[in-house]
Amino acid sequence: MAISQFTKSLIEETQRVSTEAVQDEGDFIEVSKTVSFFAIAYEKIRNVIEFKDDHIIRRNAISRIVRRRLAFNPSLTNESLSIAKEIVWAGYVSTNRIPEQKIDRLDKIIRWYIGLRDEIVKAQSSSRRSYYIQFLYDLLVSQIEELFAEKEFSIRKLFTFYIYQVLNPQIEIQGLDESEKNLYFYIATEKILLKSDVPYLRFHLMKLLSEQLLRVSPDTFSEHVEQFKRAFSYIDSKIEQPINQKVLQYLRNQRPAFLIFQEFIMRHQGKLSEIMDDPVKFKGSIEAICRDKYENAKEKLRRAGFRSIIYIFLTKMLFVLAAEYPLMLRLGEKIDYMTLGINALFPVLLMVLFVGLVEVPDDENTARIYEKINAFVYGEKMQIAVFRERKKAQRGFIAQILFWLFYVVTFGTTFYSIDLVLDMLNFQLMSKVIFFFFVTAVCFFGYRVRQIAKEYIIKEKDSVLTPVYDFFMIPLVSVGKWLSSEISKINVLIFVFDFLIEAPFKVLFEVIEEWIGFLKHRKEEMV
Repeated sequence: MAISQFTKSLIEETQRVSTEAVQDEGDFIEVSKTVSFFAIAYEKIRNVIEFKDDHIIRRNAISRIVRRRLAFNPSLTNESLSIAKEIVWAGYVSTNRIPEQKIDRLDKIIRWYIGLRDEIVKAQSSSRRSYYIQFLYDLLVSQIEELFAEKEFSIRKLFTFYIYQVLNPQIEIQGLDESEKNLYFYIATEKILLKSDVPYLRFHLMKLLSEQLLRVSPDTFSEHVEQFKRAFSYIDSKIEQPINQKVLQYLRNQRPAFLIFQEFIMRHQGKLSEIMDDPVKFKGSIEAICRDKYENAKEKLRRAGFRSIIYIFLTKMLFVLAAEYPLMLRLGEKIDYMTLGINALFPVLLMVLFVGLVEVPDDENTARIYEKINAFVYGEKMQIAVFRERKKAQRGFIAQILFWLFYVVTFGTTFYSIDLVLDMLNFQLMSKVIFFFFVTAVCFFGYRVRQIAKEYIIKEKDSVLTPVYDFFMIPLVSVGKWLSSEISKINVLIFVFDFLIEAPFKVLFEVIEEWIGFLKHRKEEMV
């Protein structure tokens, strides 16, 4: 069976990009491997206290670097070299050499966005200023990341376009015309297949829909300000547009095959035709990759579980534990060391339970992945999937009351059941508050961590017990998500690390870097 034209184009383009040398001509600036060693160690510690998905860790680090330097230098004048060095120090680039040409490009990018920021915020209300500044900041950080990972971004773009081309003709969304449906499905594809968050979506949609604006000369910013404003508002309106859950589930079921096929293409560059022309070899290669990915998922699961526990303890639990004992004394409650021990140890055991109960996908799952990849690769005609555009449900007043009443009952039943158990263990009021805090936080992070194991699972249908599980877990996960979101806004440890530790730490790195460079120069003069 012949492979499809889409697949042929993907293979040719990925081979071209993979073998194409990055054109970084001219002089290079080298950074110290000694400084880099300590910077990488710092990054590992820093990433533990702020739980982020792996695919945004690099962008999050660049965001920290830029935000810290903006705090001390709002115009980012003469900051390009320092920003580039910090990115390389921290190990987010595979080499310890920075082309001077790249630093010049970085400086142009920074100057462009700072100039547009200064122009677009003129005569704006406080809320609109904040909105435009944040939008431009998201674009700036994403473009800096792309600059330092050009090949990776190019390959990611090829695979996104490929899967969009393959799947988009196979779906129909009632209530949307063709152009609206195309954009709607593209955003859904980015959200599910690439796990793009708002900053990435803003950047990618800006390049997709308004790339000409990103090429505007700084001298003509004032003439294009209104166009930028309209583009920003339009892009955010599309990002915020609700997406039908059935469309999202459809894409989630395509994601495992997409990830495995992507790994297959990148792993077997140079011999793809040989393998794909032999069905036995092709199937064997896919099955081998599936086994590797399942094992990697288990390792990532354990690592993410550990990071979650550390994150909860460092940023949430230590603060609460430090408050529990004195508050109990102030409230005149009896100190019960058993309850203190439960509050300290139960979250760890609960997270271990979340991680330990995850099962590795089976051979049937691998067979389903192979079947879907076959459909991608050979362009097999798939059944058209028909969906409706998701709109806000129009329920009557009584229906809304009943739905909210049932939702409140689920919360009440879950928390009341836990409260009864705590009464049996003689928990005092303050200890109960701490326990609920622990349980909801761990349930939320446990839910997120378990999604790692599901990354390569094609879900067929829910089990009989899923509604019962959801009945008790949704309230806990919802409260945990809200607590994590609100408390992270006042995360003292993040402030301490970013401004009281990282800022002087990076200044010290710069001094050491200059000193090592000086010694190297003197050594060369002596030879």
